[in-house]
Amino acid sequence: MYDLSIVQDEVGGGTTDIGQIDVIREHPNAKSLIVSGLDQETFEYLIENYGKQFEVISLWKNKLIGDLSPLGGLRGLKYFHFFFNQWVTDLWDMRSNENLRGLAIYGFSRLHTIDRIETAPCLEYFSVGDRVCPRMEIESLKPLVHSSVSHFSWWGKRVLDNDFECLAQSNIKELDLPIGQFTMDQLARLSAGIPGLKGRAAMPYYESSIITRRDGEKTYYCLCKGKKRLEKGRDEEKLERYLEEFNGLIEKYKSELQ
Repeated sequence: MYDLSIVQDEVGGGTTDIGQIDVIREHPNAKSLIVSGLDQETFEYLIENYGKQFEVISLWKNKLIGDLSPLGGLRGLKYFHFFFNQWVTDLWDMRSNENLRGLAIYGFSRLHTIDRIETAPCLEYFSVGDRVCPRMEIESLKPLVHSSVSHFSWWGKRVLDNDFECLAQSNIKELDLPIGQFTMDQLARLSAGIPGLKGRAAMPYYESSIITRRDGEKTYYCLCKGKKRLEKGRDEEKLERYLEEFNGLIEKYKSELQ
């Protein structure tokens, strides 16, 4: 929940004008804000006049914003979330965002680089991709190698250089990925390269339940790329063999790294 919501009813986010933004004056103690329907002009007005009041800002369906650089002046910002945008092509210089700990960017059709992530001095959590249908493509994850990020989540369609092993050179300790996009070999190499890895990437399956009229609710183990799902309560032996194979690969790649 946010202390203050300025979200329009329209499915596409609607339009928020300066008068609606100025309602913030009536809530001087609000520390978290969610807002929709901004364009570049109203976004800059919001940040210039009220941005320093908030520790948490969520932009929900503000597709006409093209430049995020005004955020660079918010030293007190702790968490920033932005869902759905059609114009932004780059992040912003975060060197002055000294309190920023969490950043989530979803549904950006023109964002193909995360180069500036390394400018955030204290960022711990970074999530990027899509929350509905995987479409986002970014050039590389290598900027994370030089960042302070310890928990990374990727939910896009494709990383163009296809290099995930570079994450072993980063500060990442917790990694969330759509494991259905990765082979067992790829996941094992990640676990071997990042000792003590946590998150969805550390386990080569996840559980998913389906309800049907005929069979009622069934739960399945959804496995990595190229492997068929298994039914919980029925295929436990197959799951055990699958995990033995996965753990064996991890040990193999660990020995190669020594």
